[in-house]
Amino acid sequence: MAKLILKFANEVIDHIELRQGDMKIGRRPGTDIQIDNLAVSGEHANLFTIGEDTFVQDLGSTNGTFVNNKQVAKHHLRNGDTISIGKHTLVYLSEDESASDVTEDFSKTVIISPSSAPSPAPAASAAPSAPAGSRGVIIILNGANSGKQIPLTKSITSLGKTGKKAGSIKQTDKGFVLSPSDGSDENPVLNGRPVSADGQLLKNGDVIEVSGTRIQFALK
Repeated sequence: MAKLILKFANEVIDHIELRQGDMKIGRRPGTDIQIDNLAVSGEHANLFTIGEDTFVQDLGSTNGTFVNNKQVAKHHLRNGDTISIGKHTLVYLSEDESASDVTEDFSKTVIISPSSAPSPAPAASAAPSAPAGSRGVIIILNGANSGKQIPLTKSITSLGKTGKKAGSIKQTDKGFVLSPSDGSDENPVLNGRPVSADGQLLKNGDVIEVSGTRIQFALK
């Protein structure tokens, strides 16, 4: 079944599985997808799913319903479409995009494959894991793969386009550290600021920009 990724200020706040038939979006309690924000009308828009197809229709809302920044009365959703309602966005992901396909595509454009990254230390001296009880993931915030999560399972995860490393995330005894790559002219940006040469310890919710892609670091 297709789903929606609900975001506010580029932060993922919910994952919503779509069901067949109608699902109303609005501020009013009892709506299928409630968004408690004054910019959202009581019954703002309706989603209608039949088979593999989903449509969004504005219900005469005060501030309008937008798909990919264009105001619509009714729209047939396609994979990756972004619905804007007030200050919230909902990214539509269709069922035919499997997680494995997304991971493979993302690794080609943002994360260099492990074989291209610096070799991790031997198992006996491998980098310590994250703080007890937590694991690191990165969440894609833009593009067709928005909302997808990639676990940080390697000692070092390289960032950048294939063949052009821009930075890396390394597991240390203090947590996950984001560092730029030596000699790269496309270093990552953390929360709007370039990362220092010494690297920076990541905090839950930090936003990284690298090679035109925005990703969010999270501890699970």
